[in-house]
Amino acid sequence: MFCSECGKNNPPEYKFCQSCGAALVSRNDAPQDQASRQPAPARIQYPQQPAAAGDMYPAQPAAAPAGKKKSSLKWIIGVAAVLLAAAVIVVLVLTLGGGKSEPTAPEPSVVTYVQPTVEPAGAKPAEVGPAEEPALVPVEILADNDHAAWVAHGQYLLADGTENSWNGKDSALYEASSLTPIALEDVADIDLGLYNSLSVREVKYLYTIDLIFGTNDAGWTTNFLKDGMLYSANGSYAFKICPCLIDEGVYSEDGWIPDPKVSNAESLTPDTLFMPAWQEENDEYGFNWTNNPVVAGGPGLYTLVIAQYTRTSAPGQPGYGIGLVLKTPMAGIDYEEIGDFLPAAHSYGLIGSFEGSDWVVDVPMTPDGGDSWSGEITLKVDDEFKIRADGDWTYNWGAWGERDGANLVCKEAGTYRITIAFEEDGVTIYAEQLR
Repeated sequence: MFCSECGKNNPPEYKFCQSCGAALVSRNDAPQDQASRQPAPARIQYPQQPAAAGDMYPAQPAAAPAGKKKSSLKWIIGVAAVLLAAAVIVVLVLTLGGGKSEPTAPEPSVVTYVQPTVEPAGAKPAEVGPAEEPALVPVEILADNDHAAWVAHGQYLLADGTENSWNGKDSALYEASSLTPIALEDVADIDLGLYNSLSVREVKYLYTIDLIFGTNDAGWTTNFLKDGMLYSANGSYAFKICPCLIDEGVYSEDGWIPDPKVSNAESLTPDTLFMPAWQEENDEYGFNWTNNPVVAGGPGLYTLVIAQYTRTSAPGQPGYGIGLVLKTPMAGIDYEEIGDFLPAAHSYGLIGSFEGSDWVVDVPMTPDGGDSWSGEITLKVDDEFKIRADGDWTYNWGAWGERDGANLVCKEAGTYRITIAFEEDGVTIYAEQLR
């Protein structure tokens, strides 16, 4: 059955044209009055799919009246010729690039769309600024509000090369030699070991200053003890710290650190700072609480840190702590060694091939009074041993009491009390068999 709209030949059972969608009417059903025909249904439109060039057909004439078969055949042949010509044109256009057909629509797929946020009309866009910095935890500056300044005294140099002095100096030098109050956290930037020492103490006040020790001649000497050896040092290595009051621009000392009966200070850095014994009577080396602290790390630029603790100074209980951190070594005045060896500054032990030691473990010796120490060991025949100080081979004694001497050898098995005595004419080692 031919479509009266486009001329497409459709199977007889079809009700609508498979090409253009128009209703199909047989000759027997067609109305005799052309004007009485119902309009054909609208063609199906496919959005976004425009018709290709080959789908455009010229308007077709009305179907021929029944009985005129020859005219219908000519009409069919004409339509076929037009379709063939259109197909040839489409092929040529696509082949020669004279036109471009629309691409085949892809298969539909599931797409998730994010609905954009729509600002209300007239809304001000949000301002984008830098990320907020984390809140800083405030640190507490540990300043002494009862004193106008803490001042360093002594005949050494300030960090700018100015020579310092003891009390009675002019106000400008007092001001230049004043310490700066700091927070405990600031000490970590100076020296982590010093910070660790102070962080386990209850600190009330905390100050610091940079000073140069041992590069100028103060014209006098002082003594200090280090690693069991007694040394003489130039006076430019000695110092003290004084909390001061200020009245109309005039400084006055309100105590000394350390100070007899008042201020007991400990050394927080024994390798660089010697602190004398805080006692009224002289110790075995001649030191008492009237002596000055002495720099023991050699000439150079140091950062001095001093802390006052919350506890009160007492014998055996320091109320202050002082630390010295060497920043820059410098050429200066060397120390002079006074004594060869100070026995009381050391501990002693027995070490050897005997059981329980094996040249690794020291058997402690206890003081007998004076300058002698004793210890007991059990020896087998041919066991060897020596005596050494501080668990180290720097100072050791062997046969005949000689330093770095040959090993002592046991000739008779037994338990012995071994004694080392430091006497005016040398070192003597005694062996007493107990069983």
